[in-house]
This record gives sequence, structure tokens and C-alpha cells, in this order.
Amino acid sequence: MKKLKLDFTPIFLLFIALALAFLAWRKGGSELAFAGIKSGSTLLLHELPLLIAAFLTAGLIQALVKKETVERWLGAESGWRGIALACIGGALIPGGPYVYYPIAGALLHSGAGLGVLVAFVTAKSLWSISRIPVEIALLGPRITIIRFLVTLVIPPLLGFVAEALFGKTIHQIRIAMKKTSDVIDTPEVSEKSL
Repeated sequence: MKKLKLDFTPIFLLFIALALAFLAWRKGGSELAFAGIKSGSTLLLHELPLLIAAFLTAGLIQALVKKETVERWLGAESGWRGIALACIGGALIPGGPYVYYPIAGALLHSGAGLGVLVAFVTAKSLWSISRIPVEIALLGPRITIIRFLVTLVIPPLLGFVAEALFGKTIHQIRIAMKKTSDVIDTPEVSEKSL
């Protein structure tokens, strides 16, 4: 059994939550503090199924797909093909950051290149197909088309720039991520991997 290392991020966030609860209590008494806690709890309950599905998806990606496959298709050596696949994946994947960051984390741990990860996250932010109908409804088709055309080159461009400038640091990034959290790691399933 692996020894879990202490991660100070939850402790820091808990400290912030307690400080905000104290400020709410000072400003509006227990009624305002409890309203904030109730609002946060409601948000958690609403997003919990999405969080569970996202983390299960990330874990299953790691368990099912061989590291060599990820490295070949999405690694630093995959070039334009890997960045193009990441951009398409980022554009097509539904959901918010609770969905795509765990998947990006799974890809990071499975051997994806830095440029691919940057392109994936940037494409999700700028090209999200699931957001386009809402954008058209609220801003109109003209602004949506202009916004999409203006941002069309940004995800692949940022992917290439990130790979060129910082791509060699991906190994150190993986080591740092492994040190801070062993939660995403899963045992290798070599016989059952694709």
C-alpha cells in the first residue's frame, strides 16, 4: 500500500472557507454564514455526479489505454497530428472544468506532450461546440462567427509554442504532479490495455 503524501491545497482551501464564513458571520450574522454554506453545499450536490463521472473517466482512460499509445498519438513527438487531435477533442468534449481537467490530468500521466495538453485545454475554452448554441442565442450568429474565426488559430498555435518553448519540461511536471498527488495514479493493466 502506497503512503499518501500530505497535500496542503485542501488545508489552504479549508482555511479560506473558514475565513470567508467568519467574514460572512461578522457582516450578517449566522443567517448570512449559513446561507453561504447552504449555497456551497447545493452547488456540491449538483456537481457531484459530474465530478464522479469525470474522475471515473480519467481513471478508466489511464487503465485502458497503454502509455505507448498515448505517447505515439499525443506525445511530444506526435507533432501536428497530436495537437490537431487535442484541439478536436477539446472542442467536442462536453462539460466544464470538472470534466476536462481530470481528463487532461489522465493524459498528462499517460504520456501526452505539453503542447497537446495546452492545445486541448485551450480548444475546450475557445472552441467548445456545446457552448455555440448558447452563444448564438445570447450574442447572435454574427458575433459568434467572428469570435470563432478570430480564435481559430489560437489553440494549435499555443500548443506548438508551448511544446517548442517548454516541451522538454514535461518530465519534471509529471514528477512534480506525482509528488503532490497519488490520487490519479492507477496500476498498469498491461495485458488488458489496448
